Formats: sequence, C-alpha cells, structure tokens
Amino acid sequence: MLLEFQDSIIRGDCRKVLSGLSANSVQLTITSPPYRNAIDYEAHIEKNGYYRGKARKETGEYLDEMVQIFNEHIYRVTKDGGYCCIVIGNEVVNGTIIPLPHMLLSKLVQPFGNWNLHEEIIWHKVTGGTNRYGSFVINPYPKYFRANIMHEFILVLRKGDVKSGRTNRDDILPAKHEEFTKEIANSIWHIAPVPPGYIEHPCPFPEEIPYRLMKLYSYEGDLVLDPFNGSGQTTKVAHNFARRYMGIDLMDEYVSLAKFRLDKEAIHIRSDALIAKWQKIRSHYLPNL
Repeated sequence: MLLEFQDSIIRGDCRKVLSGLSANSVQLTITSPPYRNAIDYEAHIEKNGYYRGKARKETGEYLDEMVQIFNEHIYRVTKDGGYCCIVIGNEVVNGTIIPLPHMLLSKLVQPFGNWNLHEEIIWHKVTGGTNRYGSFVINPYPKYFRANIMHEFILVLRKGDVKSGRTNRDDILPAKHEEFTKEIANSIWHIAPVPPGYIEHPCPFPEEIPYRLMKLYSYEGDLVLDPFNGSGQTTKVAHNFARRYMGIDLMDEYVSLAKFRLDKEAIHIRSDALIAKWQKIRSHYLPNL
C-alpha cells in the first residue's frame, strides 16, 4: 500500500496511519516531535490563551509514546539501511535542564532500542533561542548564571548497516562545493531559525535542515516521511527536490497549511548567506495570526 500514501499529507495519528504503510518502504524520516512542555498546539490554533510553556504530558509518558512511535512504527516502515533524523532540544522545567534528546536516544539505539546512532549534529540557532541570561543580569551574583539556550540536536539514526546504494555518476554530490565542505562537513550546523510570525505555526524548523538531510541521506525518487508534519517544512522541501513525500499531522489546520505551502511559497535555502530571505505569505487557514 505505497502508491496511495506517496506524495500525500494526511490527517491522523501517525501510529494508525503508518500501520497501513508497507514495511521497508521509507528511505528517510525527518521530523521534530511535538514539544512536551513548550507549546500548546490547540491553544495556538484556537487562539484561546497563551500557548507557550504548557506541559501536556509527564516526561515518562511522553518518552514512552515517542519510543513506541520511533522504535516500532517508523522502524518497521524504514528500509534496511534507511535513516531517521529527529530534531529535538532540551527542556527547562523550574530552572532545571531536562536532557530530553539523550533520554530519548538512550531508549532508541541499541542495545535498548532498534536503531544505530549514525550521527549527532548540533543545530546552532545563530539568531534565536531561549533567553535565560536575563536572570543573571537582574541578579549578577555567583550561582545565578543561566546560559541562553541557542541549540537543538539533530539525531541521525540508521536502520541496520550502512548501505552504499546506487553509484550512478549523476547522483554524485558536489563534494568540492563549499556547501558540502565548510558547513555540512562539521557536527555543528549554524542555521538561523524561521523568523517569528512568518509561518502560521508556533515552532517550524528552517527548510535548510531537511534540505541538507535529504541531500545527504536520500536520492531523487526516494520516499521521505514526516510523522509530525506541522506546517509542512519537510514535505515542502521533498516536493521541491524531487523526493516523494508523506506527511502526517493530527490537526486539520496544519494539514491544510502544509498542502497550501507545497507550491505557494519559494524555498528558503540560504545559499551563501547566514540567514535565508523570507517573505510573509498568508494561507488563511489560520486567519487570526
């Protein structure tokens, strides 16, 4: 059951949707799981209150759900030698950092999980992050210091052994191009986040991230999955760079927004600039924003 899913954006629980997808059919998953305690997505859509900083689940419950999704459902549909890239950051609860990426990682990779850890990349946000230094400005004394959080992690997981894949000369990456030697060659990627208010979603990751990951871990024509598709950054990039795509989200509004953005917006790839150029485009699916 692959043809009915490819090049589609579907509303539903990814666990139920993926149960209808054939095993070993996805080459690459790129996703950012819902924030556990930073975003109330329903409040963001309905505009019925402040949507930031609201814990939706206990940490243990959240981790159990993510482990089920990644270790069972996504692992099953991923091809042998395929990849799963998870964009995820630490949490701060009552002044204490919760190392959520590493808590999740310890449950996903062998010997406790199914995956192999292929790479761990740090996404340095350059121009935006979580401001914690202000408390030290107010109280400039020892023990009050809190660093601004300017990074998240990109966890690159691999199913099974490395597969060499095709060796067609047309597929060769321009290894001497500075795009693939300066920035991507390192374990820290300096990528500015999406400016606030430019996309009708509270926390989209920049298109530069799925663009790089698709170039590095997939070929044209491969199926790319995002089980938490949100505003559609992954599906939009896949559509524009000749990958088949499948996006899943629980909310009708975000499904409609992601479909709208496939062809209605230019791709925001930064080229040689540090920050991509942006232009606001309204979809009218979330008219109050």
